[in-house]
Amino acid sequence: MWYGGLDVPNSWRVGDELYVGLRFHTKADVQMAVKHYSMNAHQTFVVLESGLKVLSVRCPNSNEGCPWKLRASMSTKYNNKWVIKKWGGRHTCINAILSQDHNKLDSEFICSCILGMVREDASVSTSLIQERISGQFNYKVSYRKAWKAKQKAISRVFGDWEDSYDLLPRWLDRMLECCPGSAYRLETTDYVSNNVVDARFRKFRRVFWTFKPACDAFNYTKPIIQIDGTFLYGKYRGTLLIATTQDGNARVLPIAFAVVKGETLSDWSWFLSNIRRYVTTKQDICLISDRHQSIKSAVANENNGWQPPYGYHVYCIRHITSNFNHRFKNVKLKQELIHMGYTTCKHNFTRRLEQFREISPEIRRWIDGISLEKWSLAHDDQGRRYGHMTTNLSEAVNKILKGARNLPITALVKFTYGRLVEYFVQNTLTTTIPSTPI
Repeated sequence: MWYGGLDVPNSWRVGDELYVGLRFHTKADVQMAVKHYSMNAHQTFVVLESGLKVLSVRCPNSNEGCPWKLRASMSTKYNNKWVIKKWGGRHTCINAILSQDHNKLDSEFICSCILGMVREDASVSTSLIQERISGQFNYKVSYRKAWKAKQKAISRVFGDWEDSYDLLPRWLDRMLECCPGSAYRLETTDYVSNNVVDARFRKFRRVFWTFKPACDAFNYTKPIIQIDGTFLYGKYRGTLLIATTQDGNARVLPIAFAVVKGETLSDWSWFLSNIRRYVTTKQDICLISDRHQSIKSAVANENNGWQPPYGYHVYCIRHITSNFNHRFKNVKLKQELIHMGYTTCKHNFTRRLEQFREISPEIRRWIDGISLEKWSLAHDDQGRRYGHMTTNLSEAVNKILKGARNLPITALVKFTYGRLVEYFVQNTLTTTIPSTPI
């Protein structure tokens, strides 16, 4: 059976007694079984001997007569499995020291208990892990300990956090072999230790990637791209940038990704220029985003390829109204601004705008500071928005990738590949993408 993510013999289950002759695959299995037993019995133990072929533990109250003890060792008779050779029986003492915590309830043990949870949903919250362990063992677990356990579990299931950076370029190269026409850019910097550059290592800076089927599909979707950024939640923080479009059947399609340090001018410029280089060179693309200053500056740079006639930058109405409410703290006026943005009749829009501007000089200056074509559907004369007033497409992709944002970087990239395979399979598009694992 499986307990805590470890494979142990069917003859023993969590909560059962241990006994002489019980076999385990490894020493780690024995240790976890002893810890489980101690947790359930609200007892602890001390280690007398721990080696490559033997493990011996006893109750700390043995001097007071408690007979509980265990000795296990590797047995060649059973193909090097570990076998309990000595067992002293149940505790006869009462442990008065243990209260809300347990000295054996460490992050490594918790990790073994939550492997299944993390495998099913890498975005599982730390608070839920605390709740699960507390409910199982009746001991409180600190947030820090539960968080460390989650990171260890993710590392076991999805790969080591540090090794993942080394694996990334090899996996991306393999992806290019299996999916020709896809592209990536990986940038690194010097690794400095004690103010000295260590030529043996490179330090990750950022990575951009896109898949050929998505690039091909973009030629047949609406000429709109929504961009958005979202935080990564794993051991190493960063920001995931996503570019998304939609086809004529309202199906959402992510077309480019990047992991960068943050939403800086440099990173947004790099992301947008890579989209132009690797995804599309088409003109008349409507680019929808929030009013982040770094995005505005990146788009304004002609070298990035998003000035007319190549691109037309407009804003998400929800972000505009959120900024308005943050400035003026008026929900009613915020709703009126939303209605104005969605109004398609210019006459109706002009009337409502004039009324809005007369509310106060501050509001007039604020609303006049944003060009009408950036947020008003009534002033989308060329219909470039295709009715899209928000960045909800990219936000929808963010939700799909919620679990991936907790993963080591190579596992994250793999996750996007898998999701894209599912997209084309489910939507039966003619563009092909290899389904063989990379």
